[in-house]
Amino acid sequence: MEAATASGMIGFRVSKEELASRIEHTVLIPSIRWLDVERVVQETESYGFRCSVVPPHMVAEAAAASTRPVCTVAGFPFGYQPTVAKLAELEAAAEAGAVEVDVVMNLSAFLDGRIEYVRRELELISHEAHSHGIVLKVILETGLIGGHVEEAALIAADSGADYVKTCTGFGPRGATLEDVLKIRRAIGGRAKVKAAGGIRETVFALQLLAAGADTIGTSSGPRIVEGLEKLSDLG
Repeated sequence: MEAATASGMIGFRVSKEELASRIEHTVLIPSIRWLDVERVVQETESYGFRCSVVPPHMVAEAAAASTRPVCTVAGFPFGYQPTVAKLAELEAAAEAGAVEVDVVMNLSAFLDGRIEYVRRELELISHEAHSHGIVLKVILETGLIGGHVEEAALIAADSGADYVKTCTGFGPRGATLEDVLKIRRAIGGRAKVKAAGGIRETVFALQLLAAGADTIGTSSGPRIVEGLEKLSDLG
């Protein structure tokens, strides 16, 4: 594939099409309106983004308006909903047409040392997701779990998650290169890695992919993809 010279400078060479295919174009702001979702769905179509990520109550409309996959969230953004509530959200998402769901790990239980509770919940969620053909991503919120990123990532991967994801975008910080490196090192090939939270610039997105992220969750998909062409011009 035709590569961007500037991306090669950081050890990751990628075309605009390949970069777009690894971006999950996201719109989850609290004040969201249908026009916002419609724009993201249209941009996902035109750029060829991997999927659009929309609020649960707009999944059906987004799926009807798109030929690209639609993703939504569950247990969002704090993760401390009862397990039965998360399972119900998963079922509703599947019925509405979502093919992927990003669920927040129970951070409160994890930080309280209730590891078996966390593990069992994620196993149940994984089973429910896969029974509906849903790709499951488990969000760790790395900015809140301190030095336990590797432990949390292993629990998520071993519980059946298809992806381990860094952040919700609503925590104290977004994704970092260190987060991605730690998660990848911990889980190896058990699951894929999604970096999300505060990713707005092309170079940072490329660095995260080079560090081991498989996909990027961002509300700045068009900006990141168009930025690759500008970097190539500089190269």
